[in-house]
Amino acid sequence: MMTYKEFEEKWNAISTSHNGYLNIHIEHPLELKIGYYKIGYKGLIIMDTGEICDIPSTYAVSVKNIQLKNGQWALRFELLNNGYEEEFLHLCWDMIQYSQYSKTPLKNLIKRYLSWQKFLQYHKNNAFSIQRQKGLIGELLYLEEFINKNGEKEALRAWSGPDGSDQDFVYSNSWTEVKTVSLAAETVSISSLQQLDQNTEGNLVIYTLEKTAPCDDMINLAIKVEEIKDLIKNNNKALDIFSMKLYKYGYRESEIEEYKRNNYRYVEQKEYLVNKSFPKLTRNNVMPEIVSCKYSLSLSAIEKYRSDMNGCK
Repeated sequence: MMTYKEFEEKWNAISTSHNGYLNIHIEHPLELKIGYYKIGYKGLIIMDTGEICDIPSTYAVSVKNIQLKNGQWALRFELLNNGYEEEFLHLCWDMIQYSQYSKTPLKNLIKRYLSWQKFLQYHKNNAFSIQRQKGLIGELLYLEEFINKNGEKEALRAWSGPDGSDQDFVYSNSWTEVKTVSLAAETVSISSLQQLDQNTEGNLVIYTLEKTAPCDDMINLAIKVEEIKDLIKNNNKALDIFSMKLYKYGYRESEIEEYKRNNYRYVEQKEYLVNKSFPKLTRNNVMPEIVSCKYSLSLSAIEKYRSDMNGCK
């Protein structure tokens, strides 16, 4: 099984001095070629796709359905800005992996590209804000617990927030939204009408973290990422998936030193059952003129919905 690192090395080994493509020798139902569509600019081609309706391009990546001289149709992804080469490599690898064992590989490959649309529309961001770091630490704490209970395959499959889901974790018949608050917090923020809006019952999990000076039991974003990598280090595919999901969230190895500066002490975890009676705003219970909103829930007021205390879990 080829890893992302091997894929990157294979692509970088191709000469950039001329235009051209080479087959990727990887088990896949589609014929895939990597190379350069013009000197120095990477391109990925999917062969024998047939004619496809327009697929939107972005600031960084152009997508074209081209007809070759032999009459065969192909789909070509072209890097437009070399400042996004790292993103482009991750995009291509994610599309290949996501469609590798699919019954409809081309459809799933395109679907995966579209899930990257928002990410590719914008310029690179800087390191995460303090709040964003805390939020991701909470998700990783929950992911770690999930891995220990159910294994990395099920845990990484459920972790759908990086792929654009409204909830952080989605299962076959339930879901979980993860939040992180400070020790003095009296409320928790819900960022959209969709965040707690599901037909099935789900869970709201809230982690409390307290800012701390460097100490033996501290956690920070960089530490938690490495702990999970160490937990799944014997599964190369799981490591690839985990790294890809982090990347889609905007986590970059180059910013690790920044993340090491913000240390926290784990205080507690609380879990709440989100059912029909749980207080929440959704598309169905607000006036249709309201298309989006952000609201806060009182932590003391939702205490009665605790599932980890009341046996409702």
